[in-house]
Amino acid sequence: MEPFIKAGLVLITLILGSVQVHAEPVAIPQVNMDGPPYEGMVREVHGEGSQRYWIFRPAAPGRYPVVVLIHGWAATEPIFYMAWIRHLVGDGIIVVYPRYQNLLDTSSENFTENSAYAVRKALGDLEGEFNERLYIAGHSAGGIIAVNLAARGDIPKPVAVLSIQPGDSEGGRKLQNLSKIPGDVILVVMAGDADTITGTADSHRIMRMTPQIPPGRKIFLLVQSDRTLVADHLSPLAVSDEYGLLVDNLDYSGYWKVLDILIDLEGDSLTSADMDELTGMGTWDDGRPVKRMKIIT
Repeated sequence: MEPFIKAGLVLITLILGSVQVHAEPVAIPQVNMDGPPYEGMVREVHGEGSQRYWIFRPAAPGRYPVVVLIHGWAATEPIFYMAWIRHLVGDGIIVVYPRYQNLLDTSSENFTENSAYAVRKALGDLEGEFNERLYIAGHSAGGIIAVNLAARGDIPKPVAVLSIQPGDSEGGRKLQNLSKIPGDVILVVMAGDADTITGTADSHRIMRMTPQIPPGRKIFLLVQSDRTLVADHLSPLAVSDEYGLLVDNLDYSGYWKVLDILIDLEGDSLTSADMDELTGMGTWDDGRPVKRMKIIT
């Protein structure tokens, strides 16, 4: 079975079955869902089919950074990452969620083009609200699309790109010329040590294909499983805190935290980041540190 199809079917099964996948308690950072600056979330949907996109933004008027959040194969509805979306909006971020495919559409030739179209349209919709700081984050197939978008030049240059568990590029065929990503863009690639669907092949490939980005601006992080925290291909999903689905410390101290740090960087360079903070994963309730992320060189 093609990896993306397998992942998509598992995703659908999890949602329909309302499977609870919580780890045992860990000490996690405070996540802002309801207090200032979170004053409600405005949700808009535009377009149809594979050119549909959602915009989630704080209800309070203002100018905000934009995160383009690109879903994995078959995760065509925002509910698959809704807790992450709420976290970002709660921190004063506008989220654009492109639906680059129709459900179970296995043809990937237009995925990047559909995403680019959605980003251009959404930023046009946000005229006056977008503060010109763009970030792109993608999971699985979305991790491939995220780096492709940064290489295109038909959307604003992102400050940073976060590619989570990218795959399957079919040996690089689905990747565009990544040497066209501007050298001052920050690139973070993340993989999970228990990801048996996409593994790390495309993560390594993306790092190799971006020699123009200096070491101080790119990094490859391996998220490590620990006790009941399993860094598999589904671990970046964050369906909903309300329903207790697929949200745990791998989100709070892993995927979410890394993007938060990228957004808050001073000087737009990883050299200004605290590497202990970046790779740290919090502490179990018995005081033992959760296994840190590993920097792959």
